[in-house]
Amino acid sequence: MDGGRESRTEKPTPRRLQKAREKGQIARSREVAPALVLLGGLVILYYSGQKLVLTLAIQMRDTLRLNVPSEVTVPFIQGILHTTAVRLGSTVGLVMAAALLLGVTANVMQGGLALSWNALAFNFEKLSPKNGLGRVFSKNGLIELMKAMLLLSVVSVIAYRVVYDHLPLYPRLVLMDPGQLLYWIASICYEVFIRVAVFLAFLAVADYGFQKYRFLEQLKMTKQEVKEEYKELEGDPLVRARIRRIQRELARRRMMAEVPKADVVITNPTHYAVALSYKMESMEAPQLVAKGVGFLALKIKELAQQHDVPLVENKSLAQTLYKTVEIGEYIPASLYRAVAEILAYVYKARNAWNQKR
Repeated sequence: MDGGRESRTEKPTPRRLQKAREKGQIARSREVAPALVLLGGLVILYYSGQKLVLTLAIQMRDTLRLNVPSEVTVPFIQGILHTTAVRLGSTVGLVMAAALLLGVTANVMQGGLALSWNALAFNFEKLSPKNGLGRVFSKNGLIELMKAMLLLSVVSVIAYRVVYDHLPLYPRLVLMDPGQLLYWIASICYEVFIRVAVFLAFLAVADYGFQKYRFLEQLKMTKQEVKEEYKELEGDPLVRARIRRIQRELARRRMMAEVPKADVVITNPTHYAVALSYKMESMEAPQLVAKGVGFLALKIKELAQQHDVPLVENKSLAQTLYKTVEIGEYIPASLYRAVAEILAYVYKARNAWNQKR
């Protein structure tokens, strides 16, 4: 307790995490998507960059070699622009589509697809200068500032090291033809970008771990909140206990209603009572319709006596049926013989009684 308020020491429950997800709140790092897009784009350029440059060069050459008519019209210019746009789109569009796919993949990897209209809802508080300054100078704002400064410093160091390593090359650049000059400039830039991409990848992994830790810390719950959520999901313990008690009572009444219809009640004789019913024309085997132990066994026997249901004492069979067969189930094949002998005895005694009457 601190200042009369209960501390949040409990991990967020699945329901709390689900509610946060529905509001668009997910542990997500802003660094993952740029890192994956940059790294993936550089890999794509490494394998297809030369082909891409050659294709663009051919398209530019074809465009510059067009036969220009004596009178330049608007449809002619529109045709040139349309052809150039189609060629450029077909060449560069694949790279842009790959970058878009990498960006979407980066966000899905962090928390899956989470569509929430709450995040898109207009909120006047977001327009408040006071709240905006609070976010800028908050703990989160300072952390973002530190990350930006770290990234800028590391990129500067990487760029300096790469440029410095190629220092002997620069005097010779003035003597190279445009193709060689373009090649070396692209190589130096690519080396800078690939090192920055690797650093961004490590930074993104570390930042995602930190963001997930902070996200879970913010969603932590008090013990009282956990109890209230449990009550909300499961209901009040007293109410649930009462419902279970009512359900047991109803099940017991339904069971006792089947005792007068039974063919025989097998007893322990005092501790167990099991009622069996068998209709040869509709049942594949004798069915257990009621069972009880202790006080309930006494009630089953009393009810059986009131409705002239035969009572047969068989200690081992009564215990076996009670422990292995549930109400409404048919007896197993291993007990067919023992039960058949009891039913045969009951039917024989019943027929003899009917003949005497």
